[in-house]
Amino acid sequence: MIRRVTIVLIIILSAAVTSANDDGFIIRKNQRTLEQIDGIYKQMPSICYTPSPERWENLPCTKKLLTNGGTLRIVMLGDSVVNDTSRSCWNLLIEKRYPKCKIEKTTSVRGSTGCWWYKEPGRVKKFVLDHKPSLVMIGGISHRGDIDSIRDVIRQIRTISDADILLMTGAFGNVDPRDDGQWRRISKREHYGEYRKGLEELASETVAAFLDMEAAWAGYIRGSGKDLDCFKRDPIHANERGEQILGRILESYFSLPDPDAASSEEQAG
Repeated sequence: MIRRVTIVLIIILSAAVTSANDDGFIIRKNQRTLEQIDGIYKQMPSICYTPSPERWENLPCTKKLLTNGGTLRIVMLGDSVVNDTSRSCWNLLIEKRYPKCKIEKTTSVRGSTGCWWYKEPGRVKKFVLDHKPSLVMIGGISHRGDIDSIRDVIRQIRTISDADILLMTGAFGNVDPRDDGQWRRISKREHYGEYRKGLEELASETVAAFLDMEAAWAGYIRGSGKDLDCFKRDPIHANERGEQILGRILESYFSLPDPDAASSEEQAG
């Protein structure tokens, strides 16, 4: 019986993942169910993250599809940390919130890889454009601080597509936000590193949206009262609980105010 279940699981995973024949993977299926991710999250301290309301200014296509309905095609591009983020299945939470919107999520990833690799000929087409995205999310911890390569990937996308683009700082890796020195670098603008500053500036320059995933994740870790290992499966990567931190941050980021609540506030005002 155990062997039969194992074989079925292997078949399911094989159908969900396509090898790109260059050590990259293109994943089109959800790797967890809504019931599974809710069960994991119930065991964790709640996440309190409030994104900037201005974020929607550079996400017009995404906002329109969420509110009016249709198919929102998302490509998540990056490394294994982006794969962990995708495996949180945050998109299921968004579909639940916006039942008129169907989300098709494609996760295009390669281990320890950033835009310095994806920018090379044919790769943006294979990993991004072939999937006809409405939204491209670029993230992870493997960009080597190379802002110019991220700019090049954005340029290639924009040449063909009018998709929204979201740039995200990385989370997990070797960072320990419980250390006060590391926390200052993450949370205090005057202590930001060149890559952190450059990524936000690039978002402004290219009219892309921006999410400081690292700061939101780090704030949760510091406030959770839990050891960092509680959220990691190895020294670099998130476990199923760590994945939910990232997923619930994205849930908040892509959640518009409830229309009824917004209407009530306007009437009260």
